[in-house]
Amino acid sequence: MTSHKGILGAAALAAVAGFAATPIQVTLDASGKVLACEGAKVSDVSASFGKGTPHALAFSFAPEVKGAATLVVKGLPPKNWFLHEGMFSLGKYTIEELAAGVTIAEPVAARMVLDKNTAPAKTKDNVEWLGKRLVRVKSTLDGTEQPCYFWAPEKAKTEAVPLIVGLHTWSANYLQLNHYKTVFAYAEKAGWAFVGPNFRGPNKTPQACGSDYAVQDIVDAVNYAKAKVKIDPARVYIIGGSGGGHMTLLMLGRHPEVFAAGAAFCPITDVARWHADSLEKHPGRGKGYAMMLESACGGTPAEKPEEYRHRSPLTWLARAKEQGVPAYVCTGIHDGWKGSVPVGHSFRAFNALADEKDRFSEDDIAYVEANQAVPEALAFKGKDPFYDAKMRIHLRRTSGCARLTIFEGGHGGNFQAGFDFLSRQRKGQPIDWTVPATGKGANEALSR
Repeated sequence: MTSHKGILGAAALAAVAGFAATPIQVTLDASGKVLACEGAKVSDVSASFGKGTPHALAFSFAPEVKGAATLVVKGLPPKNWFLHEGMFSLGKYTIEELAAGVTIAEPVAARMVLDKNTAPAKTKDNVEWLGKRLVRVKSTLDGTEQPCYFWAPEKAKTEAVPLIVGLHTWSANYLQLNHYKTVFAYAEKAGWAFVGPNFRGPNKTPQACGSDYAVQDIVDAVNYAKAKVKIDPARVYIIGGSGGGHMTLLMLGRHPEVFAAGAAFCPITDVARWHADSLEKHPGRGKGYAMMLESACGGTPAEKPEEYRHRSPLTWLARAKEQGVPAYVCTGIHDGWKGSVPVGHSFRAFNALADEKDRFSEDDIAYVEANQAVPEALAFKGKDPFYDAKMRIHLRRTSGCARLTIFEGGHGGNFQAGFDFLSRQRKGQPIDWTVPATGKGANEALSR
């Protein structure tokens, strides 16, 4: 979802008169089984409707067409239901209202949740969190006031501290608080400053999707922090997953002079290739992403090749390699099947940053993508405390200024491993590839 007005009061998912809505109907029975689905993909349904148990329903929702849609959910027990995406409260509805259809202004792939208990408290918490940290940063390109989160410890008034930039995902905007909160929590614990720029929101407009405006918004956010408090210029870091991984790698290439290191999870690294990936009839893919790219770039890759090239990290990563800016890249081995970004995107980012002798062949990349497994010769034999048995490492390689980790999982990442890696890096010093003796694995499934 990209429409989150409900978080601040007005319902984001109201039955809005006048929308030319494309009908999307999802019909479920009382066990949560999908009986019918038109105009969207629904997967990963979980439900609890039994006597004496909390009533809840959750499912991954991916519209197949662009524009407003009508979501219809049938077969639920009579009840007032809160509809939300993750921690966002999107509205309260009776079963009759849901069965009649709820209009969604800008549907994108999302985890939809219907329940009765959690949304109101989280909405209140989010309003408070927003109010304390949301600022407006003036764009040095077009003069617009862009939303951004900012926080710094008290000591930053007199002592230079590290700064970490946290990014939202592909289809989201600055209201995607779960990722911002994850990065902020680490910054607060570590005594670092934090910024969370919007960088023009969902990647479906010309000013978003790795444009010069989006890139400058992130640089402007860093400079805003530097103007407000004391920042150690040798310790400015950036982290994000999916679309945030895309922008993390793009920023390392576009502005290697700014960043000491970056951590990118399940990143899109070649947007023209991802356009083609998204058009394939394949589990986990969705043509909606190709449509977003066409909207952002003004056409298809064949029609606008320079736009796609300009917005792709692979175009720029040689600059990060030249300046020795390290990148921690990781993704789940099932991404592309259980998730929208084939793992080859991460492999090719590694190849752009690695020494030539250590690069992966296209045959090896194709094998991993097709089989969701690694050849025995590439299998990881070591240990890493940030990856437990559930998300064991299948492959790891370190070379040049990149480390690639392929773990058991889908479209996700490991923030704790990323934070640890970033904390060890200093601009102008040798890259520290140390893996600690102890750690706590933390995988976060990413909404695209």
